[in-house]
Amino acid sequence: MLKKNLGALFLLVFVISPAMVMAKDFPPGKWWHSPQAAEKLNLSDEEIKMLDKQFVDSRRKLIKLKSIVESEQFELDNLFDSKSINKKETMKQFDKLQQAKNNLSTEHFRVLLEVRNILGLERFRQLKEHREMRRKKMRREFRPPQNRPKEQPGPEG
Repeated sequence: MLKKNLGALFLLVFVISPAMVMAKDFPPGKWWHSPQAAEKLNLSDEEIKMLDKQFVDSRRKLIKLKSIVESEQFELDNLFDSKSINKKETMKQFDKLQQAKNNLSTEHFRVLLEVRNILGLERFRQLKEHREMRRKKMRREFRPPQNRPKEQPGPEG
């Protein structure tokens, strides 16, 4: 019963967490250093510096927050692996893990807001469109051959 409830709770947290979904709306890494991205979005040197600073600051925070999530997950795993389980203590640890995940998700979302603030609405939309096109291209390239549309024969045969 507890296992079923925990599974449902995990699913619920990941399904309704908009910050986690929205934080993935732009490419990973220092995409603003790509000549194509900088040109397409018409990034100024000042904006690139702002994005660099934001990246360094957020990476430091994200590294710490990820470490906390891993630590809290480790503690929860230890409780589950014990011979007898203390429901109250396990739920308390689960809450700590969820809070750690929420903090990590909030930081991802804060970064997204900062990028949106630096770029403005129109360029942020362009960035999202670029990412979506890239995602579709990746899906096509990694689709198993049997699921790919068959190429039509050319005029020569």
